[in-house]
Amino acid sequence: GMKIAIIDTGLDIDHQNFAPLSEDKLTDTSADKSTVAAVLDSLNATSRFEGLTADDLYYNTKVVYGFNYCDDNLNVTHDYDNKGDHGTHVAGIIAGKDDTITGVAVDAQLAIMKVFSDSKEGAEDGDILAALEDCVILGVDVINMSLGTACGFSRESDEEQISGVYDKIRAQGISLVVAASNS
Repeated sequence: GMKIAIIDTGLDIDHQNFAPLSEDKLTDTSADKSTVAAVLDSLNATSRFEGLTADDLYYNTKVVYGFNYCDDNLNVTHDYDNKGDHGTHVAGIIAGKDDTITGVAVDAQLAIMKVFSDSKEGAEDGDILAALEDCVILGVDVINMSLGTACGFSRESDEEQISGVYDKIRAQGISLVVAASNS
């Protein structure tokens, strides 16, 4: 029943490690398409992509949400030549499962928030903040950010909007896992 958001380079959505969960692995707290539909109008993704539906964002019982915040589209798969497969690797460590690989939480559901474009360098603060806010709206339990920056935000110099988003995450009891000085 845990929902884990991965804010990163995206996901190889067809990778065998992310096959749908079987019905016996779903709980009363598991997300489904109706979970996404219930909050659709509140999501930042909706304001970034005209005509967005829950069908567009929901992939299967394993990957219950996916949106490309950096390019404002539905392509959460990354360009291997440009950005590598970091997001898929992180997702595999967290929740991947096949005959060779076993992640830490194989029955967890994933929300994929792509914030690194295939066509431009880096991740923009606005895209990261929009993804973080959508994590709160979707009611995820854990957020993972392994963004590759040499430094992070400090409370004294944070802008009010940035602090507000992190305060919402804390108020919801969401665990925010961040790789500090990842680069």
